[in-house]
Amino acid sequence: MRKIKIISALLLCFSLQNVFAYQGFDVNGGYVMPMEVSLYGGAAFSDTQKTWRGREADFGGSGFVLGTTLMGLINNYFSVGFDFSYINSGYGKSLALPLGDFDFRMEQYRPMLFTKLYLVSPAYSRFSLYVPLGAGLDFARISQRQSGVEDKKADTLSGFALSAGLGAEFNFDNNTFISFEGRYNFSWYPGSNDYDLSSAKSAFAAVKLGIRFDSGYEFFY
Repeated sequence: MRKIKIISALLLCFSLQNVFAYQGFDVNGGYVMPMEVSLYGGAAFSDTQKTWRGREADFGGSGFVLGTTLMGLINNYFSVGFDFSYINSGYGKSLALPLGDFDFRMEQYRPMLFTKLYLVSPAYSRFSLYVPLGAGLDFARISQRQSGVEDKKADTLSGFALSAGLGAEFNFDNNTFISFEGRYNFSWYPGSNDYDLSSAKSAFAAVKLGIRFDSGYEFFY
């Protein structure tokens, strides 16, 4: 029994050593900031409706999201960087009008400043929870179909983007991780457009795969 306890203690120390090594603390008490690069993809859902020609129209339905993130871990609970996502919410429910059935698809390109606030720090556990937050720009494109035929003309919009959500992350080792992340997205378009659409809402659930590496930048608290 004593041997088992000793072996368990050694394994725990080895595991914590690996986790702390990922954090980048060196023997002099400095902090070498780890960087991370990740790619993600998943399912996206539009929550955008607008009255168009006297009827309530859905601007998008269900589709997909693709994205990438580059971040630096400032301390055990906070990282900051850049996120870019492409959200294609597909065509929404058809709107029956005398001229035919109309439906709309919304595509969004969203470059943002991005941060992760860790609720459970990866410094102390290979499994961590975090809150993703982002703010930036939104460049959108609305496509229209009439009776199943896509209109060659598409309207474009530009505005501001916000995102917030919740993520769960598992570190395979010091350099690779997987995350499951959900976000709710809000966009505001201050200019005019053919559909008089001033805002858009969407959500997505994505799987993120990433790597971490030493940035070479060292500082002291």
